Amino acid sequence: MNGQNMSGQLEGQVALIAGAAGGIGSSIARAFVREGAAVALLDRPGDALDALEAELAAAGARVLAVAADITSASEVSSAVTRAATHFGRLTSLVNAAGILRQGRVDAMLERDWDDLMAVNVKGVFLACKYAVPVLKAAGGGSIVNLSSVSAFVGSDGSFAYTASKGAVLSLTYGIAQELGPHGIRVNAICPGWVDAGFTHQAMRSAADPSLLEQQARDAHVLGRMAAPSEIADAAVFLTSSRASFITGTALNVDGGFMIKR
Repeated sequence: MNGQNMSGQLEGQVALIAGAAGGIGSSIARAFVREGAAVALLDRPGDALDALEAELAAAGARVLAVAADITSASEVSSAVTRAATHFGRLTSLVNAAGILRQGRVDAMLERDWDDLMAVNVKGVFLACKYAVPVLKAAGGGSIVNLSSVSAFVGSDGSFAYTASKGAVLSLTYGIAQELGPHGIRVNAICPGWVDAGFTHQAMRSAADPSLLEQQARDAHVLGRMAAPSEIADAAVFLTSSRASFITGTALNVDGGFMIKR
């Protein structure tokens, strides 16, 4: 799935990408546009969202920014309606919105737990809830949820993130069962360490950023972190017709993280 060699895999598709302004989400948006899809960019209002819309529009993409709080049912519902009305339909949804909150179980603040679950789990639920009727109206489609290898393994101070990504996997399996008869495929991507967003956040707060970076590389059999574009290529594949018989699957895009564990 080399992004430089693909062309037109998503021609005719209309995708809603939640968390589009983030490091992975923006890479997915660029990949979808490159493959011929129209894209609705859902994220919090701000410069990053506006800049991505301007960048893609300047490149000739069919693009629409729909600012919304992913934890608000009314805002997500309105964003989905606006996107579907603008483009005439939706054929795919990518849930890439997420936040990281850390703390041990006996010390984590309740508000941090609530914030994490609201974005990482409730946000996926709400996006699916309001996108599914539109996908059904289009005759079927694809949903890709961003989980993590953290769904399978624990780490110091990250139990809540692990719980949230495990919930995303369970949600993926459950709704894949529900939506298969409607021609809607539902899959999850489980990245290892990605050279973007959360990794950069962790490094900014680390006592020794260079040591953490080396540990992140060493955690993978391939000896490096993923580029955001490699996660985006997996999302393209799962959304494309090449994955037409794949649903209810967790795809590890982890450079061998899991086998090394």
